[in-house]
Amino acid sequence: METRLILFDIDQTLVDMAGAGMRCLRRAFREVCKAELEGVVPDGRTDPAILREGLAVARIPTGHWADLERKCLEYYAEALEAELAVPDPGRHLKPGVQLLLDTLSQADWARLGLLTGNLESTARLKLRSLGIEHYFPVGGFASDCSNRCNLGPVALERARRFFRVPFQPSQVWVVGDTTHDVQAAHALGARALAVASGRYPVPALEESRPAAVLADLSDLDRVLQILQS
Repeated sequence: METRLILFDIDQTLVDMAGAGMRCLRRAFREVCKAELEGVVPDGRTDPAILREGLAVARIPTGHWADLERKCLEYYAEALEAELAVPDPGRHLKPGVQLLLDTLSQADWARLGLLTGNLESTARLKLRSLGIEHYFPVGGFASDCSNRCNLGPVALERARRFFRVPFQPSQVWVVGDTTHDVQAAHALGARALAVASGRYPVPALEESRPAAVLADLSDLDRVLQILQS
């Protein structure tokens, strides 16, 4: 069978960080912008997009946005690193993730990567804190572009170079827990496996027309069957 490139979202797909990411992002916004990060739904959004919407809600003049965004993201990365250095039993892998990654990493038909709204630095902080960073040598990140739908081609090109496989979009699966992940897959011409392991229930995910929907990643045989199809 053709080799598959499987691009994973991070938050609520692979990991549950017990709110550490948004807690640190809100702290950064408060310290840098002297305002509260309010009125923004973060699920599936890139971190820069979350900040820009927060700046708009706070009615901060657009001429200041670029500088404030840069400073917020720098503060956020430092705050997140400090928070993740302190153990928290509330942070954990989502159901089935460890076994799935172990299995896929040994499968000759699978190559793994990321497609995430996190910056690369903070994505790797989160994954490293739970021991799974090494599974993902490449990806598309919010540090590449704030528009999630533009990240698929970035991840695809990096995977082609790193794995030395001329992947086509038809060989790519995007695995994520929000409709934004499904939209990113569609923008790439790839297929999406949506998992209701975050805040989006199965019916809401189905409306975005993924190729498949599961409650989570705990049914290894079913997940592998889908990804090999």
